[in-house]
This record gives sequence, C-alpha cells and structure tokens, in this order.
Amino acid sequence: MIVRVTRGDEILLARAVRFPGRLYSVLAGFVEPGESLEECVARELEEEVGIQVTDIAYFAVSPGRFPTR
Repeated sequence: MIVRVTRGDEILLARAVRFPGRLYSVLAGFVEPGESLEECVARELEEEVGIQVTDIAYFAVSPGRFPTR
C-alpha cells in the first residue's frame, strides 16, 4: 500500500537512509496475510515513523503492476 498522511493542509513525508540528497516520499508497505488495508496502514505508520493514526480513508485502489484475471 502507498499512503498519504495528512493533518490539515500538511502531508507527512519520510526519508530513507538510502535516499540520495534531499529526497523524501510518502510512506509505503506490504499488506500481511489476513491483514486489512486499514490495519496495514496503522501498523506501517507505527513501525516506520512512530505515529498512531485514526480516520483512515481510501482515495483509490489499484491492483498494482500485476495483471488481474
């Protein structure tokens, strides 16, 4: 999943150690088996940036780069 975390008109961006220069991005992670997307968002944000979130809402859903049959 890829997630945009907002507070008012602010967007949370993160920086990985391996990113070159001043590169920042939104957060992303993998959904664990049996985990809902909401649970994934909450878990990844807790693990990656140490914050707890509420009011998780979908903007769009995409199957990614893999074709669906």
